[in-house]
Amino acid sequence: MANDEIAKRYASAIYNIAKSSESINEVREVLNVLLENYEEEEEFRKILEDPLKKFPEKKKFLEKSFNHVSSEALGIVEYIVKKQRLSLIGDIKEYFLKLYYEENNKLPITAIFAKELSEKQRDLLVRKLEKKYGKKVVLDLEIDKEIIGGGILKIGNEVIDGSIKNQIEEIKKNF
Repeated sequence: MANDEIAKRYASAIYNIAKSSESINEVREVLNVLLENYEEEEEFRKILEDPLKKFPEKKKFLEKSFNHVSSEALGIVEYIVKKQRLSLIGDIKEYFLKLYYEENNKLPITAIFAKELSEKQRDLLVRKLEKKYGKKVVLDLEIDKEIIGGGILKIGNEVIDGSIKNQIEEIKKNF
């Protein structure tokens, strides 16, 4: 079975557990922390992926690392580690969020601009996007000074590039 399918199955099971225990937000946060630690903390990754360490030892480490979460959320982390699916945590988290957004009629959008938007600009952008797509928009704003001006919107697999940098590149292609 492909890793993508495995990640989808795990995400679906985790989502159902989180939903039934009314802890979706906590589980979402735990998945974020787990992914962040896995990607950024070499020692964390080494301990949990060490084939010579037995699971009870890894479990103790997880209990110390995640001592601030509920037993349900900790159980999910432990299960991922026990089944040796930690390398799929990024995909599991992505599919978990996809299920959450679909069920709650939300649309995640990444907006990239050359400078920070004012609160008024941000609200206007969100309202226009919600009207266009008919869903509650979850906006992730990023700053990239290289785009000069304008902006780029990433909505799922769709990219709307209205940046000045892109417009200059288009002009260069035509001449």
